[in-house]
Amino acid sequence: MGKGGSQKAELETAGAENARKLKILHVAGSPVSQYYSMISIHYARQMIASAQDEATKEGFEFHFGVVLPGGAWCLTKDLSESVIEAAPKLTHGEALTALAVGDYDACVPHMFCWPGYTAYRSLMDLLGVPLVGCSPECMALITDKAQAKAVAAAAGVPVPAGELLRSVSQKPTVPFPFVLKPCCEDNSMGISMVEREEDLPAALAEAFKFDSIVVCEAFIPLGREIRVAVVEDDSGEPATVLPATEYLLTPEHPMRTSTDKITVTDSGLPDADKFFATNREEAPSFRRSICPAPLDDALAAKLATAAKAAHKALRCRDFSIYDFRVDPSGEVYMLECQPVCSFARESAMIGMALKTDVEELQHPALYHTMMRRAAARKPKPYDSSQVLGMKAL
Repeated sequence: MGKGGSQKAELETAGAENARKLKILHVAGSPVSQYYSMISIHYARQMIASAQDEATKEGFEFHFGVVLPGGAWCLTKDLSESVIEAAPKLTHGEALTALAVGDYDACVPHMFCWPGYTAYRSLMDLLGVPLVGCSPECMALITDKAQAKAVAAAAGVPVPAGELLRSVSQKPTVPFPFVLKPCCEDNSMGISMVEREEDLPAALAEAFKFDSIVVCEAFIPLGREIRVAVVEDDSGEPATVLPATEYLLTPEHPMRTSTDKITVTDSGLPDADKFFATNREEAPSFRRSICPAPLDDALAAKLATAAKAAHKALRCRDFSIYDFRVDPSGEVYMLECQPVCSFARESAMIGMALKTDVEELQHPALYHTMMRRAAARKPKPYDSSQVLGMKAL
């Protein structure tokens, strides 16, 4: 079947699915980190809180799989702390058996650790449960900052110059000032800007705490820092660029760090009572953001072109989100791609979509579209017609 015929069949399937309630599995937690487990479950709870409208309840039946630190699972109908604590704890094998017979139409992944981005998304692929958002192989590429930059740059997307460091004793050749980032880490963990030789050892030690490979990239002088989100249309084209968000950084605080995003306790874990550091009433000016960002036509066009090119080059699916640095002369540089969304009303991409006057982009319409598109990708039963090739058609 050609691409056009395949898309038509998917849309017809989506139309049929609209007539019944879709069974959606939400997977949250982390097998490796209490920090990422808490973040994941918090975001998923926000999604539940903003999915209490009648249209969502009538169209979708939500189920939850929680992966606990250490790897045990619990399968629940709710994510309240008491329900998770009381739920039977399943081994990985027991959970797979239960998930395999669950007959889910689609999965919304809420995991933000490395195995959550990769292995647990792959698990859904093996079970034949289509994912909302990017594939596991795409997430593996994007989470590796060096590889993501190389692929994006090859497609013409401007990125900061940089190099890879493989040892704390390796001396960077990138001129000062530069930024050190653990290659495969999230949420700005272990990141720092280095302006002087004497600050380098401590910065290297911090970055190598989180990964065995560290990205050293040129610091882009602060003009502006802009977040851009792209949403695909029904044909899979990254057709819509949502209103951008600008982070109001300052010369004294020119770069976002982990604690600028998530409020943590003295032990470094997310503070459940003051979760988000950004835009809190008591937050300093450098932790604030504004959406829509005031962009002139030239800058908006540069950001849109770069974001759409990166979306295609990285083989993102459904949507993608990018952080760009704009230098004082107005040139843009992609810092990273982070295509994850909790689909709560408060989530970054949904908040950007709400700034439009497009009905299809409002909440929960956009969320519903994403879930139905994923359900339309559910693999068809094998019919032995494919003789050649390694990829299912």
